[in-house]
Amino acid sequence: MGTAQVRQHRGTTPYTRLREEQVRPLYAATLAALGPQPGTRLLHVGCGTGTALALAAFTGADVAGLDPSPDLLTHARDRLPDADLRAAEITELPYDRGCFDQVMAFDAIQHAPAPAVAIAELARVTRPGGVVAVGLWHNWSGREASAFLSAVRGRVPTPPTDGPPVHDLYRLREVMVEAGLDVFASAEVTHRHDFASLDTAWESMMASPNIARAIDVMGVDAAHEIFVANFATMQRSDGSIQQEHLYQYALGRATS
Repeated sequence: MGTAQVRQHRGTTPYTRLREEQVRPLYAATLAALGPQPGTRLLHVGCGTGTALALAAFTGADVAGLDPSPDLLTHARDRLPDADLRAAEITELPYDRGCFDQVMAFDAIQHAPAPAVAIAELARVTRPGGVVAVGLWHNWSGREASAFLSAVRGRVPTPPTDGPPVHDLYRLREVMVEAGLDVFASAEVTHRHDFASLDTAWESMMASPNIARAIDVMGVDAAHEIFVANFATMQRSDGSIQQEHLYQYALGRATS
C-alpha cells in the first residue's frame, strides 16, 4: 500500500482534522525552533488539511504544501487560498533544487519505504544553509497506545523498509545524517490530551496510517476490538480519556 492509499483511507472525514489538532503542540514547537520570518519560503510535506501551514503562515512566511491526498488538499485550500498546494508523493517532490528556505514534515517519514531517500528529497528542495525539520509521534508514548500498536502490528504484515524503521529520535537523527543533513538540534514535546469519550479516542486513532493499514487488512471491527481491550479501562467517571503524548523532532541544515 502506497502513502497516498494510506492517507486516503479516511480521506476528508473529521478524523484527519482531529489528528492534526492533536499534534498541534509538535507543530508549534517545531515552528518556534525554525523561526520563520516574513518572506521565508517554507514547504510542509504531508500538509494534510493545512493545520501546521496555517500556523506557519501566521508568521508571514511564504508557505507551500504538498500531500498525496487531493481530498485533504481541498480543505487546506479553503484555509490557505493563496498558498501553493500540490498533490504528490514525498519521494517525488515537484520542485526545483534549493527553492525553499525551510522544509518540514511530520508523521510521514516513518511510513516511507526508504526514509533516508525521502529525507534526501526534502534536503534537495532546500537551499544550502536552509533547514529541514522532521517530526514524529513517538510510537511508545503512552502505555495503552503502545500495547494497542504492538497488538495491531502483530496482526498486520510489516511493509518492507530500507533499514530499521524510524520510530524514535535516535533513529530519526541517524537517518537525517544518512540523507546528507547536518543535524544540529532535536527535542521532545510532551502533551496531555483529553478525549471526551472512548469513541473520540478511537476516531483519533483511525487517522493514523498504521491503524488505517490495520483496518484494511483485518477489518474495522477487529481493530476496534483490540483498541477497546487496551483503552476501555482508562475511562474516567465522566467517560473521558486522558492520554499522554510524546512527540519528537530534529532539525538538519542542508549542505548542498
